[in-house]
Amino acid sequence: MLRKLALARSLPTPARVLRGGRMTDAGRLPRYALIFALGAGALWTPIATYVTMTPPSYTSEVSLILPGSGAQASVNLADIGQASTSSASAFSSSRVSPTQTYKRLLGANRTLARAAAQLDLDLPALGAPRVRLVDETSLIHFEMTGPSPEAAQARAAAVLDIFLHELDLLREDERGHREGVARAAIADYQTAVADLRRAIAEVQTASGLLSFEHYQQLIAERDALSGRMEAAEAAHGAADAAVRALSARLGVAPEVAARNLRLHADPEFQELAAALALQASTLAERRGQLGARHPQVTHASHAVNGLRDRLAARGQAVIGTAAVLGTTALDLASDPSRAGLLSDLVAQASEREARAATLTALQDQLYRIEARIARLAPLAARLDALEGEYRVAETVLSSALARTDTSQEDVFASYPLVQVLADASLPDRATSPRPKIAIAAGVAATLMLLMALALGWMRRPLIDRLLDRGASA
Repeated sequence: MLRKLALARSLPTPARVLRGGRMTDAGRLPRYALIFALGAGALWTPIATYVTMTPPSYTSEVSLILPGSGAQASVNLADIGQASTSSASAFSSSRVSPTQTYKRLLGANRTLARAAAQLDLDLPALGAPRVRLVDETSLIHFEMTGPSPEAAQARAAAVLDIFLHELDLLREDERGHREGVARAAIADYQTAVADLRRAIAEVQTASGLLSFEHYQQLIAERDALSGRMEAAEAAHGAADAAVRALSARLGVAPEVAARNLRLHADPEFQELAAALALQASTLAERRGQLGARHPQVTHASHAVNGLRDRLAARGQAVIGTAAVLGTTALDLASDPSRAGLLSDLVAQASEREARAATLTALQDQLYRIEARIARLAPLAARLDALEGEYRVAETVLSSALARTDTSQEDVFASYPLVQVLADASLPDRATSPRPKIAIAAGVAATLMLLMALALGWMRRPLIDRLLDRGASA
């Protein structure tokens, strides 16, 4: 009976489990030793398994850097247009981070699959890189693990090569798409330029105008011709007034003055005129002295008539008309002063006729050019509009070509340049397993277990003290 009571007292009750026993109660020691043994076994069994059975693993590191500087280019084409292109810094946008993009590309399936194929490994055997970004910098670090230092280095180098190759493929793909779109637009621009050039050629063929400036030259020529015609009209009016005044002064028409000058210039006519004047004087003298039927008067009269006929015949031969005596009787005598005036009259009459001919020619030219300008006005307006559209289309085409050429130079617009700061390293020691760290962790966990058991051993005095403090309060 006493043994049963002792055994019952040694069995823990719920209240005793909660509050614990006395600190001097050695009966609790086996239970605490068992708990410690179970806990220590649970801690050190996986640690020992990790240290002794985990195969060694090596890590190779690679460091990359993005320069991050933008680029600008500008092309000025004289009288054609301007093309400019610029690419901002890769880190100028807060919405897109190239380091995050490259981090995703490093772990993408396409990168890892090609790296595994290059190393003749399965994708799960290759593993995934561990990428680490350094804040406030453009540095990218990634690590690859392998069963040996050489394998780890080879894996890191393969991932790096495939990553750079994928970047080049992405840039080429982007440039190909951009170039395709640009070439399609340029083809449309070229078609528009060709259509405008063909329309301009049709208008030029129909009108005979080379350009709108040619039409403006026609207008300037018409204005100049109008000024020349006004001056010719004024000159013709002045010459006509001078001829009329001199003709009225001499009492001779310009045509008659011209005939007189031609007759006075003929020696034979002048001799016949002098002989006629002498015979006429003789006839007049004999008529005054003798009768009308006197033989001398009759003879002188026949002589005068004969000379007059000869004079008329000579005048007809010289000036081409028989009406000589009737129109030139007063000028048969040679008078130097009158001959000079007649010569002036003829010269002024000739000048008037020349100015009249010039005026007529200018009037005809002005009429023709005004008719041509009126006919070409709508065609010139059409040509000017087409030339303006052609200049715009040509400028757009030239700018597009220059922009396409300059944009091809910046291949790092969407995918910035990345440089290898540190090549794949050859690790000198394994990164896993790490026995020192594992043992240190086991020791620390064991100490924490001991501390927990010590607190459990002396929890009753602590609980009683807390209860007494609460009751006294």
